[in-house]
Amino acid sequence: MKYHSENGQVPETKRKLVEAGVRLMREKGYNATTVDDICHAAGVTKGAYFHYFDSKEDIAKAALQEFSQGRSEELVNAPFRKLADPLDRIYGRLDFVESAVGGSSRVTKGCLIGMLAQELSFTSPELRSLCNDAFLRIARELEHDLEEAKAVHTPVFPFEAKNVAMFYVSIFQGSSMMAKASASNAVLIDGIEQFRHYLDILFGQTRSGASKGISEVLTEVDA
Repeated sequence: MKYHSENGQVPETKRKLVEAGVRLMREKGYNATTVDDICHAAGVTKGAYFHYFDSKEDIAKAALQEFSQGRSEELVNAPFRKLADPLDRIYGRLDFVESAVGGSSRVTKGCLIGMLAQELSFTSPELRSLCNDAFLRIARELEHDLEEAKAVHTPVFPFEAKNVAMFYVSIFQGSSMMAKASASNAVLIDGIEQFRHYLDILFGQTRSGASKGISEVLTEVDA
């Protein structure tokens, strides 16, 4: 991949190309998105494209990095991160994700990480590895809160935080794919809610976004 930066900043043309790549690959998938499509959406020439990228796989790597980093920053800056209780943070994360996907009234465009993993895991070992790394980063962040929650709230049933975190990632990815297939976010929201109930069982307590503990605490934090 070619990198041309000016004073450490990503050039505007490259930024437009990467953003177009993210958008189109989420909407159409990798195989159905052409370099011409990306250039047209970004409003740049093909010559400008090959100034920054050697191939379509090159821009897929950049798009994956952009998407993954953007989602990480959203979670780091989300209101639930300010909650002191780690279990509140875990439930707050579920509320935040449900809100971010637009609830049941919209249809998710899907997760670019999951889409690229599905399409390219057998043809591009490098992209497969990058997707796997992205999934593991998501899981590790949740794993950290789960470990802290275990220390503060003794679970009713013992569990490995790493396994439960990966279970959440699997639920979200699978439910996102089913939501697109059914043209409804209902199955995605239901998947997140089923994970919420699973946590209720593990910790022997109920903390939903509609109850005291998250919604009111978030209001207090925002105030």
